[in-house]
Amino acid sequence: MNIERYLTENRQGTPLQILRLLRQGRVTVNSDVVDSPRATVAVADNVRVDGMTVTGRQPQYLVFNKPVGFQLSMDPTTPHSLGSLLNAFDQPRQLKPLTDLPKEAVGLVLASDDEHFLTDVTNQNWPSQFQVQVSGTTAPVLAPNQAFHEVTTQVDRVHQHVTVTLTTTDSESAVAVLGALPDVLGPVERLTVGPLRLPVDLPNGAYRGLLPAEIDELTGPLDSVENKM
Repeated sequence: MNIERYLTENRQGTPLQILRLLRQGRVTVNSDVVDSPRATVAVADNVRVDGMTVTGRQPQYLVFNKPVGFQLSMDPTTPHSLGSLLNAFDQPRQLKPLTDLPKEAVGLVLASDDEHFLTDVTNQNWPSQFQVQVSGTTAPVLAPNQAFHEVTTQVDRVHQHVTVTLTTTDSESAVAVLGALPDVLGPVERLTVGPLRLPVDLPNGAYRGLLPAEIDELTGPLDSVENKM
């Protein structure tokens, strides 16, 4: 069979991920790098991805709803860390987070044991959307910041609060600015990373695997795949 089908049947990623693996020179057959999805493999061939046999590589791609005060460490023995939220199946994995959300904030965090995935997501330089609520019915004015792409306010006169939302690639500045607003009612929450929105059914302190479509959207399109094969 061809290498693309072989990798698909061995659950090495979505079709787009598999093309990316090949394009990045991460697949070897009998120690030779294979970059064409049409290359053939035999049962006796030694097929590896990132130096691991395909039977030993089934990467995890996770989205967390991080609680306030939790560190981004994935060490299960560290109290108040994302690692302490992992179930027994995921604890032995060498997971790493995208380390761009301060511990005083809550919301969306990505983690994986596939460092190339994290690098691909980072290279997209996705903006994130942050939100906080302040008491009262007067919309606060934020100081100008070139890193903030969009700032909106929504006044809720019934519940006597204002929701402030901003979009930026500078997570630390967003958390610092929103968290310093007068009469803040709770922690700053990250709602999105690029095309991925925090799942509405994911409770605070929980996590789940990313869906194939979410993985492909986060890593971005391949450039001229046909011309590279």
